[in-house]
Amino acid sequence: MNVLMTNDDGVHDPGIWALARMLAGRGHAVTIVAPERQRSAVSHAITLHKPLRVTPHFEYENENNITVYSSNGTPSDCAMLGVLEVAPGSDILISGINGGPNLGEDTIYSGTVAAAMEGALLGVRSLAVSMSEYGMGDYGLAATFSAGLAEQLNNPDLPARTLWNVNAPPVGADQYKGFRITRLGTRKYSDILQKRVDPRGRPYYWITGQLVRDVDDADTDNAATAAGLVSITPMLMDLTDYGLKKSLTITDPMA
Repeated sequence: MNVLMTNDDGVHDPGIWALARMLAGRGHAVTIVAPERQRSAVSHAITLHKPLRVTPHFEYENENNITVYSSNGTPSDCAMLGVLEVAPGSDILISGINGGPNLGEDTIYSGTVAAAMEGALLGVRSLAVSMSEYGMGDYGLAATFSAGLAEQLNNPDLPARTLWNVNAPPVGADQYKGFRITRLGTRKYSDILQKRVDPRGRPYYWITGQLVRDVDDADTDNAATAAGLVSITPMLMDLTDYGLKKSLTITDPMA
C-alpha cells in the first residue's frame, strides 16, 4: 500500500512519525508531505498569494520505506501537493496523528481534518487521526489502530471520496478497550474571546476557551472517547441540510 501522510503539527512532530514508522514497519511505502511548522486550526485554508515550496528532508533518508518532504503551505496545501505532484497514485491519505482531539464541531477548524478532506475531494480515500486528549501521551494505540484501519479502508469496494475521522485514547495498544462507529457530537466552550490590556494600556484579544464537558448521546464521538474507546466517524463533504430542504416552505422573495 502506498500511503501519503500529512498533518497540521509540522513535519517533525512525534505524532506523524509514530504512525509513519508503524505503517513502514508493516511493509507499506510512506511519503510524508507536511507543513514546515505548526499550522493548527487553519481549517481548509489554501495558499493563493505566494509560491508553494516543497523541501526534501535528507536527514530521514535512513528511515526504511519513508520519504519525507515539507512545505511552506497549509495542511490542505500539503495534501494537494502530495496527491497531485509528490506522490500521485497514493492508495490512501492519512492526516495525523494530531496531538489533541478533533471531535464534534472542532472538526470545522481542524487543519488535520481539512487535510484529509482535501485528499477525499481529490479522489483519495482519506483518514484523519487524533488523540482524544491533549498532552504528550502514548501514541501506541492510535498508531496501531490507524494502521490496521487504513489497510481495511484501502478497499476498492469503498467509494474513493471517503473521509474518516478517528480519535484514539492516549494510551498503549495493550490498553485497548474497543471502538465505536460514531457521529459528530457537540463541543461547547466558555470564555472563547478574552479581552486583555498590554503594558501600554492598549486592548488586545486572545482566542481561547475552556471546554464545557456536557454529557453527550451515546452514539457520538464525545461519548465514545469519554468511555475510553476509539471513535471512528465517517464524514461527508456535502453540507446540505436535506431534512430542512425537504420540509422548508419559502414563498418567492421577489413576488
